[in-house]
Amino acid sequence: MRSLWTSRELLIQQQAQLGLREYDSRQPACHYNLHIQPACGGLDYHNYHIRYLGIKEDKHVWSVVDAPSGQEKSHRVYAFSKEQLIREVIDAASSLLVTDMTNDVGDPSLWTRLAESLALALLDLYQHELEKSSARR
Repeated sequence: MRSLWTSRELLIQQQAQLGLREYDSRQPACHYNLHIQPACGGLDYHNYHIRYLGIKEDKHVWSVVDAPSGQEKSHRVYAFSKEQLIREVIDAASSLLVTDMTNDVGDPSLWTRLAESLALALLDLYQHELEKSSARR
């Protein structure tokens, strides 16, 4: 899943690029990166690292760290009861994530198109962890 969008409502157009699932040395290693940068190119304004942390204290937990140029600007945690259906949890997490990113960037036109892809990325991270957990048993 690789997606690219361009903003419509900002003086300086920005583009968002959601990459493919990646792995690194942090735990959990599996994550997605969402880069926000000027549409004409240049350094990232935002570089969100999206990870599913698993079930902690009876809640599904995702972590989103914004670290452009390797410097952490923000760290958000999204936690939802594991008693809810996973589709409802994914929809709620995606909606909150889109809202927070919209506040960071300031262009709702960019994020309304991003919501579906973010939901798919969150679901993929959840399923990947589920498969990994099943293989360990």
